[in-house]
Amino acid sequence: MIADLRAALALLTTLPVRYPEGRKPGYAFTYFPLVGLLVGGVVAGAAALAPVPLKGWLPLAAWVLITGGLHLDGFGDACDGLFAAVEPTRRLEIMKDPRTGTWAVVGLIVLLLGKGTLLPHVTPVLLVVPPVAGRWAMVAAAFAFPYARTQGMGGYFREGLGRPQILAASLTSLVALGVVAATVSVEALAALVVAPLVVIVIGKWAARRLGGGLTGDLYGALCELTELTCLVVFVWLIN
Repeated sequence: MIADLRAALALLTTLPVRYPEGRKPGYAFTYFPLVGLLVGGVVAGAAALAPVPLKGWLPLAAWVLITGGLHLDGFGDACDGLFAAVEPTRRLEIMKDPRTGTWAVVGLIVLLLGKGTLLPHVTPVLLVVPPVAGRWAMVAAAFAFPYARTQGMGGYFREGLGRPQILAASLTSLVALGVVAATVSVEALAALVVAPLVVIVIGKWAARRLGGGLTGDLYGALCELTELTCLVVFVWLIN
């Protein structure tokens, strides 16, 4: 249990946690939303402490630093591959290419500008929710879609992922969202619709583009898109 939590922290954050050995890596998916709660706490704290001129930049910087830009990298690679007008096998090759293409640059600029613009308009405590929903989306995508490659890091980390992990991750997410909704803002419950919708709509579209499955890059991309969509919906509901 503790080893799996450590694995999730080592994988998803820049905290100085050593990745444990001897456990199936898929077990760590259980704790992805819990790690999201930690990330959300950091973002919410930065938003609460930021002076007015920095209400957008400071929490966004904290968000990137605590995660090491891991999911941003996946999002950029996914943009390069998915929007290329080539065959699915070539798209997979493009996503493995360490070089950054035009679509990655444009996609990351739009994504980060969107987050930075929306953050000042969301109640700081409500900012706990998007990282939780985003990491649940990763668990759901890894569980629901086959892996698009014959081998790769994304496939390795799915080893051991099963119903117990998706159920535990879902329960953690429900409890976290329920507490925020009950104590801070009922708008938090919108994430219960946003996260599954992003996984289903974007996940199915991406799987078709990649020949029937997803990759680790897409897990990160779905996390980022879920977080951004949560912010959009929160601003729309609040204002």
